[in-house]
Amino acid sequence: MNRVHRTALAELDLALAGQTRPFKLELGLAAEVAQVQPLIDQGLIPPGILLPGADTFAVRWHEETLYVLGSTPRGLLHAVYALQESLLGGASLTDGFQLCGTFHFKARIFHARFHPWPGHRADVRYIAHLGATHCLVDHDWQDTRRSLQGYVTSPLFPDAVDPEEVAANRAGLRRLLDDCTDYGLGAMLWLTELPCQGGPWVPAGEREKFLSRYDPEVLSDSGTYEGKVLCFGHPRVQSYYRDLLSRFFAEFPEIETFFVFGLDSGGEFCDPQICPHCRGLSHFAQRDRLVCFLVEEGGKVRPNLRVLTTGWKWDRTTEDFLRHQARLPAASGVYLAAEKDGWQCERQSHDFLHAVRRICREQGQTFIGYDNFHWGDDTVHGLGDIQDFPLGIGAKIKRWHALEADGLFDHWGNSPEDIWCNSIACRDFFLNPQADPAVVARQIALRQFGAEAGAEVLRAWVALEQAHVELSPACIWSPGQWPGWYEGRRHWPLPGQFRDEGLRAHQAPTRQEGDLTYNPADFILALQTVSDAWARARPHYRAAVDALQTALSLATDAPVFYHFWWNGSEATPTCRDHIRRQLLHVESMAIVGEEIGLHFGLHALWETLGHDAAAFRSQGESLLRADSVACRAADHFFQRLGKPKDWARLYAAKAVAVENYLK
Repeated sequence: MNRVHRTALAELDLALAGQTRPFKLELGLAAEVAQVQPLIDQGLIPPGILLPGADTFAVRWHEETLYVLGSTPRGLLHAVYALQESLLGGASLTDGFQLCGTFHFKARIFHARFHPWPGHRADVRYIAHLGATHCLVDHDWQDTRRSLQGYVTSPLFPDAVDPEEVAANRAGLRRLLDDCTDYGLGAMLWLTELPCQGGPWVPAGEREKFLSRYDPEVLSDSGTYEGKVLCFGHPRVQSYYRDLLSRFFAEFPEIETFFVFGLDSGGEFCDPQICPHCRGLSHFAQRDRLVCFLVEEGGKVRPNLRVLTTGWKWDRTTEDFLRHQARLPAASGVYLAAEKDGWQCERQSHDFLHAVRRICREQGQTFIGYDNFHWGDDTVHGLGDIQDFPLGIGAKIKRWHALEADGLFDHWGNSPEDIWCNSIACRDFFLNPQADPAVVARQIALRQFGAEAGAEVLRAWVALEQAHVELSPACIWSPGQWPGWYEGRRHWPLPGQFRDEGLRAHQAPTRQEGDLTYNPADFILALQTVSDAWARARPHYRAAVDALQTALSLATDAPVFYHFWWNGSEATPTCRDHIRRQLLHVESMAIVGEEIGLHFGLHALWETLGHDAAAFRSQGESLLRADSVACRAADHFFQRLGKPKDWARLYAAKAVAVENYLK
């Protein structure tokens, strides 16, 4: 009996807690249960249960025997989970009782929890419930946990990371990997390229300390605000990484894949104009050198290691990206979003995605769809809200299925105790990527919240999906056009105040999907596209707010239906509290999004008028008055919430500035 079998037995005790009459039980891998083939021959169990590869499950009651079967250990665990859900939903173990399903996508990758790391065993159980195959055991913002030297120490540079930090990281990773093994999950590690002095948010003392951790001989200037970076062109650094790989995989052979980021979040390369070892070697070439090194040297100590890169910042030069990807080895590949980080509202399937998919297929490389299935970096941060959009989950997964992606990756972690409806939607659409999103969402809403409140929640989700559809073609300045990163709170939409230079420098490259053009090259048209998208989304957000307010009035204080997915110490929400927190998300997006759209519209007008201040004052008056009203609404909303910090004050100041200008 392996570890997943033991987990499945423990979960089965929970699933059958209400069953009192005696019966025979057959639980195991289908290929190891003698009675399976006769059941298949009789048409009682689908033959797919014996096919290798995919995670397939089947549950059948037949002649006073309960068969709980999986084609894989993960499939077996999902047979138990499906049984528990069905019984809690009111089903009975009688003749004809049957459940079955097969999961799509070879890799379904989730974080167990973003903070605190490494989370709890219950977090791993939760992502197993939603259909994960792999846990990405760290995040690209988690300091030394995103580097090999964060877990093991090499005598070549023994002071790279403080010993107590290495010990804590090592212990945390070992515990997390053991939990993953118990739930049949593989593991992957997110690396940022190379240790660096750090960005402007890093305290001066810490930046200085970095310079003492490595011999100055192996450091070189990155040419950016990041400062000095470990130079991978130096032979001692390559020896160092060779030693780190050997030590790391000796302790953590479970890690199957490295995610490699770069050009952000503490990862930089050498300045090719300055570095004596990397002179003339572009950032792309330096990235490829590192990827090939990790594939070759890592593969010696960890057979079948995969090393995946991404498009974030790299894909601004489309032809360069495609050319370099085609040169990488088969053990490489991508985790790729349509636009930077895979925003909640984004549903694009454009020519660049298809081109990269084609190259990966031709080169035998892995292609992972990089997306947001829970919390999104394109939202208001820090509200403690719940950001459910299950119809969007269906649209996203259908997009990746049509692209024949080898797997999917959920960018951000979640708070499992909140029992997001998006999690249930992930599981449902992994089982059937072609399912009708409206049908799936209806079933989730009614089961999670009850008939009356659930019907109104469904109405809100439909409206929210319409808002997302309007925003999807206009993800041009991600993340600057989204609430959490929006600079317009601090910069007024008035002559001389617009942030032209920054926006022009970060305008996304143009993409094509059939007759639809994303990210127009014309600056004014791009500004207006963002403004118009928020304006079209506005009534749908308002409709979602109205529906959730009605749902809140109908909701009870009973636990949400899917509370059994979580067995940690934190309490799961009631139906009422879950809906209240979803309402908080939708209302915050409606209020902030309206003002963002007006600001971008005013910027477009300023550019259209050739920076003519008098014409802008005359033609922009109605938009400016609307922006002032929107700022006042945001001020009142965030004053009431008391968070995020300073937002109310910033919106109030912006309203005053606009009102004074109009006077």
